[in-house]
Amino acid sequence: MLLLHRYVGLVLAPLLVVIGLTGSISVFRVELDRMINPDFFVTAHESAALPLGRIVETIRSRHPGQTLIAVDYRPAPHGTIHAYLSPATDKAGRTLPDEFFLDPSDAKELGSRVAEGCCLARRVLIPFIYRVHYSLAAGPTGLWIVGITALVWSLDCLNGILLTLPPVTPPWRRGFWPGWKKAWLIARPRSASRLFFDIHRAFGLWLWILLLGMAVSGVALSLGPQIFQPVVRTFFPMAAPVPPVPSPNGAHRLSLDEAESRAYGFVVAHGVTARPAALLLGTAPESAMFYLFSDDDSFPAGFGSPMITVDRETGAIIQSEFPPHGRLGDMILQFQDPFHSGRLAGLAGRILVCFSGVVTSLLSITGILIWQRKRRARLEAARKVMSRQAPDPDRAPPNHTPCAQPNKPGRV
Repeated sequence: MLLLHRYVGLVLAPLLVVIGLTGSISVFRVELDRMINPDFFVTAHESAALPLGRIVETIRSRHPGQTLIAVDYRPAPHGTIHAYLSPATDKAGRTLPDEFFLDPSDAKELGSRVAEGCCLARRVLIPFIYRVHYSLAAGPTGLWIVGITALVWSLDCLNGILLTLPPVTPPWRRGFWPGWKKAWLIARPRSASRLFFDIHRAFGLWLWILLLGMAVSGVALSLGPQIFQPVVRTFFPMAAPVPPVPSPNGAHRLSLDEAESRAYGFVVAHGVTARPAALLLGTAPESAMFYLFSDDDSFPAGFGSPMITVDRETGAIIQSEFPPHGRLGDMILQFQDPFHSGRLAGLAGRILVCFSGVVTSLLSITGILIWQRKRRARLEAARKVMSRQAPDPDRAPPNHTPCAQPNKPGRV
């Protein structure tokens, strides 16, 4: 178990340092992006005045060669509208901007950028750091690498806590808890090696539940459809799919403003008072998914916001989620994103998740230092043993008597 923990840690350490530090930054990526690019996120106008349909038509008319994917259209006071279009290139092969920032009073474009731009330029710095966090900025391959890293890290967290337990005394004996208490403490260091070891073990125990949860939720967010969701559906009960809710006025085509009213009326009937603030557009069938119901353009604490999908061709509600809802398997799936982002516990949760990223990096670095110092000590001890066993060519071996020289024959 110790060898497994050691070498798994050495392999994962570089990845965990990068993922941990970029994750700590990504927890507050919206606030940091606004601080770095205030002209993209701040306007002089206090509130939005344009209907959703007009905003969408204005964006589409300005960029006919790109498909509108999503729009965050009801910003907080003095905020801006964010629109996301499909990636595209011009005739010269240059990548066109696909993220736009608009004034909510007249839909005037305030700026734009390539959403997956690279790398350290001010405009794209925070989105790039976030992309490094969840995919190492390597696309689908990076998603797999991050997901497998999180999966192995989850198993190593279980191995790591077992290694901290007293090696002989079982938990039901009186001496178990006093013996385990030492693992939770950072003693007065007698050497740097001892300090690194205590920090590595104690910090890992103090935040073990949080670190294990971050690892498991990392698997869920990176490889959800491939690994996490099939496992949850196999071992935990899931609620039956909710049937579509037809329009009370009969099947007929809806404009975007009518679809917004339909979604808002549906959530009000379920006890939600906030208006929809973000839209994801779909095709085949043409649909509008309202995924953020918020009065201040921020995701609420807890399990998050309802998600309501309206079929614009018929006016039916074809998907509705009010987290937390459903059976145990449904709630496990709904739990992952709020937990990983820290939104589950509001600002305090985000701060704690930010701290966990720093601790993950600290555990990886101290693990390398512990291994390096132990390896150096083993090599030094081996050299001393070899030096004691090696014969000295200038010194006669013990208990050795030189042979008498034979008599040389005399001359005739």
